[in-house]
Amino acid sequence: MTIKLFNTLTRKKEIFRSLKGKEVKMFVCGLTVYDYLHLGHARTYSFYDTLVRFLRHSGYAVTCIQNVTDIGHLLDSGEDRMMKKAREEKKHPMEIANFYYKHELEMFEKLRIEKPSMMPRATDHIPEIIEQIKKILENGYAYVVNGTVYYDVPRFKDYGKLSGRKPDDLIPGARVAVREEKRNPADFALWIKAPPEHLMRWGSPWSEGYPGWHIEDTAIAMKYFGPQYDVHGGAIELAFPHHEAEIAQAEATTGIKPYVRYWVHAGLLTINGQRMGRSMGNMVTVLDALSKHSPETLRMWIASTHYRKPLDYNEKDIEVAKAKAEKIVSALKRVSQSKGTAKESPSSLTSEIQGLKKQFYDAMMNDINAPLALTHLFQLVSVTNKHIDEGRFTKNDLQIAEDAILELGEFFQVIPKMQEEKAPDQVMRLVEEREKARKNRDWAAADTLRQKIRELGYLVEDSAEGPHIRKASE
Repeated sequence: MTIKLFNTLTRKKEIFRSLKGKEVKMFVCGLTVYDYLHLGHARTYSFYDTLVRFLRHSGYAVTCIQNVTDIGHLLDSGEDRMMKKAREEKKHPMEIANFYYKHELEMFEKLRIEKPSMMPRATDHIPEIIEQIKKILENGYAYVVNGTVYYDVPRFKDYGKLSGRKPDDLIPGARVAVREEKRNPADFALWIKAPPEHLMRWGSPWSEGYPGWHIEDTAIAMKYFGPQYDVHGGAIELAFPHHEAEIAQAEATTGIKPYVRYWVHAGLLTINGQRMGRSMGNMVTVLDALSKHSPETLRMWIASTHYRKPLDYNEKDIEVAKAKAEKIVSALKRVSQSKGTAKESPSSLTSEIQGLKKQFYDAMMNDINAPLALTHLFQLVSVTNKHIDEGRFTKNDLQIAEDAILELGEFFQVIPKMQEEKAPDQVMRLVEEREKARKNRDWAAADTLRQKIRELGYLVEDSAEGPHIRKASE
């Protein structure tokens, strides 16, 4: 299988070739654990979950690292995000980090995002960070001022090669308190001398202090992956200056280029067409979204837009995604019910399924084109339903159809795990009310009742034999 990925570094799709056989080393920028996960995070990590699943399905042994930033990520005011949150909640920064790290894992589980192979924390890698800073200084790419170490950006001639932007584009904002010490406005801190009130500090050759944000990622990645690896992921807004700084640090340390072979970035998330942000007052957390929509609906919504394109969160698109997920469930139900009526007469269903599966995989191999792949999955569902309607299928056809739907849906985690169970009386009463509404062609009332049933943890599926009720697993 020839997989192509769009490489931000070269600005084109390239055939994916790992450095070592069928092994893939992938690093995805993790969270600063000071607040709840929001939908932008869900969009980013759902895509890399799909990418990892597809690479593994394609025969690659993938080691995926997602770091945990629990120190050194500064606000424009120069204050550490962890310290600010700790001050607001009157807790130690490590309490904040531990709480939100646990929350992250819980949200990953609910969204059915596989936990990365490793999730190393910055505070557990201070020795590695210090050693890399020493090497950068030794190689002449950094300087020390009053206990703080800065990367000398003009010294690294390739700075800007990832984003296509120049060092002058970096607006001096973060680390305001020490900005005047820099030789150049674009220079960034590798090690920061801690002010007296800063609780998290470590000894170093330069001062008692803490690491800058950018250096954490390279020190961690290079410890586990060495001087060069296959894939680096993250949201596109990190390309400059964060990922640009990572390249500068790593290549100044070792001289090996390129530091990462494929830079694969996910697009931005908007809310009703506007940029989502805490300062904008339109932040939607994963918890809030899951209170209204199933994990499968959210994963379907995410997969329905190409990962490099902007994704807008609005209720209209969410309802479309919900209907898509339900269509797959309904098809699987029909396949299961039809197995007992299967005939052994020849049928073209299996060959049609194989053709659509090939088109699905062709789309996935072409830069993980999930929307096109989903189109082929739904064509497969439609073809299966048509053969069932016309009675043109064998039991083997239906098994192949079921296996194909489950196999292809697995990449996006859009099929709910369901189990048969007698519904409680409250649910059954709502189902009866919904049936009356449907007979009266009151579709709005029927949709409202379906949602009430869903909120109680059950799915209702319509068929010629009447409604079927299944419990949706958490």
